[in-house]
Amino acid sequence: MHPPADNEVAHTTLSDSRPTPSSRGSSGAGRTLALTGLALIVLAAASLEGFVLPVLPQLQRDFGVEAATGALASVVPTVITVIVTPLAGRLADVYGANKTLAWLVGIVISGGLISAFGPTFPWFIAGQALQGFALGIIPVGFVALRRLFNAEQVKTASGVLVSMSIAGAGLGVLIAGPIIDSSSRAVLYAVPTGLVALGGAAYYAAERGSARAVRPAPRSVSGGAGPTRVDWLGAGVFAAALLVLVVALSSTSALGWASPVTLGYLVAASLLIALWVWIESRVAEPMVDVTTLRSRSVGGAVAVGIAIGAGYAPLVFLIPQLIGQPVESGYGLGATATETGYFLTAAYVAGVVASVLAGRLAARASAQILGAVAMLLLAAGALLGAVGASPGLVVGSLVLAGLGAAAASTVVYSAAAVGASEHEVGVSTALITIARAIGGAFATQIVASMLSGAAGIPEFSSFRAGFLVAAGLAVAGVIAAALLLPRGRGTA
Repeated sequence: MHPPADNEVAHTTLSDSRPTPSSRGSSGAGRTLALTGLALIVLAAASLEGFVLPVLPQLQRDFGVEAATGALASVVPTVITVIVTPLAGRLADVYGANKTLAWLVGIVISGGLISAFGPTFPWFIAGQALQGFALGIIPVGFVALRRLFNAEQVKTASGVLVSMSIAGAGLGVLIAGPIIDSSSRAVLYAVPTGLVALGGAAYYAAERGSARAVRPAPRSVSGGAGPTRVDWLGAGVFAAALLVLVVALSSTSALGWASPVTLGYLVAASLLIALWVWIESRVAEPMVDVTTLRSRSVGGAVAVGIAIGAGYAPLVFLIPQLIGQPVESGYGLGATATETGYFLTAAYVAGVVASVLAGRLAARASAQILGAVAMLLLAAGALLGAVGASPGLVVGSLVLAGLGAAAASTVVYSAAAVGASEHEVGVSTALITIARAIGGAFATQIVASMLSGAAGIPEFSSFRAGFLVAAGLAVAGVIAAALLLPRGRGTA
């Protein structure tokens, strides 16, 4: 089976399967309220995700646990996220965004409250595990956007969601330390949890206002009805493959890339992915129609997503390490954790602005061009990091990288949200989320090994090499965007 031509996918996904705004029966004000609710949910959920690392030392002291035990607070939600994100996207495709989002919001609220008020560390870990469901809200949000807005509006709305995820992550890193120092864990987690609930209330209030809308059943690319069940076997194998990848990455810091154990994990993950593709190509209603991975909207977006993570994650790993080195090193700034947070804010602010602008531009320009330019900005930011560690260079590097990574993320998410068939929007955008995470994790481990290979304080040349690796991977993303993303304004 060959994927349809670009114009065939565009016609099927945006004409045959999409109701017009008027046919939905929801007013412009109702759609704005729904988007506002989604944005607030994503903002608050992302901030909850960003709290752990800055406050982990304080939490370890409060609960009286050692660092190895305390690390579970970041490891457990990461593992849950890996499993939940693609599954949440598929559940939204099958059962609808509203039902899936309601469950996710309820779980995240429960996790936030347990994290806030749990009396012991095991209770806190249980809360963090439930908060691991938060990232699954993002692909479900794109399913909701696809239903609420027309093709051009989806691109702008996608920029809003991406910007809120960036703002939330940045806000979490920036305010977590000061809040827990001046107040308590209960305040730290309860406030954003309340905002998740408020956002959910706004979204469902808007949905009730348009409850009389008549929505046609989703149609597949071939014109058939949408899926009626979840491919649990495929989902399980895919989750297992991702978990093995996570274990492989975690083993590299202690054992190295050439370790038989690490290589064994990587081989096992590859075999599981091959098994997953085999299963998906044979079941009647697959988790992912593997033929869509040959389309520009999905396959191209996933490929560029890997490059976004691979170019950006190493940079935001390297810069805190770089500026935190003592002044006596000849290049470090001796920055404290709080000062490092202020530096990183530059990237987050730039990312919020870039996401909104990219969403608007995506409605008017080619995803191919926008994606390539965005990845070029990311590469420029990484190259600037290789020049030196003065405050001006550090801020410039973070701003360029933040602009590029955020704009590129908006482009690939909107390409998938618009170009995928309606019943595959959730899982397609989830694949992009996973692709960014995997690309970032692998690249970060590579540059981390460059620093850990040096005894004592690393030479600046080690940091320069890491930034050049990030720049090279971003340049690969420029090429991927130019060759693989949609040529038109958003369809596959």
